[in-house]
Amino acid sequence: MTNDISPSATDASYAHDLAVTLHLGEAAVTLALPFEERNTMYGLIHGGALASLVPISTFSSMRASGAAAAELCTVSLHMEYVRAARKAVVAETRSVRRVRELEFFETRIKDADGNAIALASSTVSQGISPGAADVAGASRGPLDGAPPEVVRAIEEAIASSPYLSRRRVGLVGSARGAVELSLSAAPVNLDRGGGVHEGALLSLLDAAGATCPWTVVPATAGAGGATIALHAQILGPLPAADLVARAAVRARKDRLHWVDVTVMSAATGSVHALGTVVYRFNEASVV
Repeated sequence: MTNDISPSATDASYAHDLAVTLHLGEAAVTLALPFEERNTMYGLIHGGALASLVPISTFSSMRASGAAAAELCTVSLHMEYVRAARKAVVAETRSVRRVRELEFFETRIKDADGNAIALASSTVSQGISPGAADVAGASRGPLDGAPPEVVRAIEEAIASSPYLSRRRVGLVGSARGAVELSLSAAPVNLDRGGGVHEGALLSLLDAAGATCPWTVVPATAGAGGATIALHAQILGPLPAADLVARAAVRARKDRLHWVDVTVMSAATGSVHALGTVVYRFNEASVV
């Protein structure tokens, strides 16, 4: 037995804004994400949009089994990006195991030609209490040390991305090896419960992690790069509040940068997610 569900029935505003369609099968959940300008950056589907398919599909699977939407939270997500998405994609998610309040999933994303785009594993918990987690070492000093040309380049890159513009992402501050981006709690970024959608949070985390290395490596003709891996730990249900992501380069070798990201409430500084982005520059970049 299968069941087709419209986007608005999955995760309300956010999933509807991505224009995803969902199909519930007996063994897997399948999501289709169209190749539309609103989901892109530099003519490719944004990595945050791809990562969003994971919580949308896993939550849909658990709701189909009777779980309450307000009780679900992705405890951990690991995503590997195999290649850029230049066409519409399909994500297929399967449950691996259910243990008490936890369910483990694997997700494979392919493009319209069947090429592998991304692989993900995630763990979803049912029943995590709302509110801030107890996190040690979180701090937010001002970031204002980046040269004006670096600040201008970051702002122009964000503004040129239809996807990040729709997410209301903005630059808060930057310095060498560090950056802070903001995400608005606008309706297009919310889930069916009224909090910030996990996909929007993942998009902010990815954007901060991918932007940060550009404060260290100067832009040159033909320079480019891409996120090759994203790891996120979400510390409970997300609030209906603006978020900020503070990213810092922790290691670099050859063309690879490892970036730590902390996502916090813009108003209170409460930490809602921790993550790591692995970013790779192309051959034309000076590293």
